[in-house]
Amino acid sequence: MKRNIITILLALVAMVGQAQKIKMNDPSFSDYLPLLNAKGYKAYSFDTKKFKGAEVEPVVMEYVKGEEPKNVLGFNVTMSLDKKLIIGFRPSDRDSTANYLFHFGENRGFGGRLNLKPIFAPENPEDKWYVYESRPFEQTASLEKGKFIPLVLFGSYWYEPANGGCRFCGDNFIKSDLSSDIVKFIPHFFVLGIKIK
Repeated sequence: MKRNIITILLALVAMVGQAQKIKMNDPSFSDYLPLLNAKGYKAYSFDTKKFKGAEVEPVVMEYVKGEEPKNVLGFNVTMSLDKKLIIGFRPSDRDSTANYLFHFGENRGFGGRLNLKPIFAPENPEDKWYVYESRPFEQTASLEKGKFIPLVLFGSYWYEPANGGCRFCGDNFIKSDLSSDIVKFIPHFFVLGIKIK
């Protein structure tokens, strides 16, 4: 009987010891996402199954504080939606530009370059940085033909004198009318979206 109790206790101790080990897994693709995001790669995927076959016009609007927004795509193109639309960003070879991509599936898509504006501390204007971040828009309204549907905001950090640094924090999703608190502080941003034809 004593021997059985000792055997059971030893088995329990062995199980507890095994439960505390860290086991290494084979990395999945999602394990690479934090690394890709840290290097400037970001992708937003939108479910467009209900609109498959609909003709859309991609739109890239630029907003500079104190100026009228303007469409900076530079050309008109019409694409048909598939099951998924991806809007993404990737690093550029220059810090004053960023690359974007619209991907409509089946090797259909296009990309372009966004010209960025520097931020700096007013007391030290010769030190300039190009630091941008992105946020998706809330998708609450029904889609209407001919109406611009904003999908992703790509905006500049801003300098905050009280903290002596730059930041880009606040809302995780942007309201489609740009009334989100974070938008009030962003000095320069782009809105990427589509217009249903």
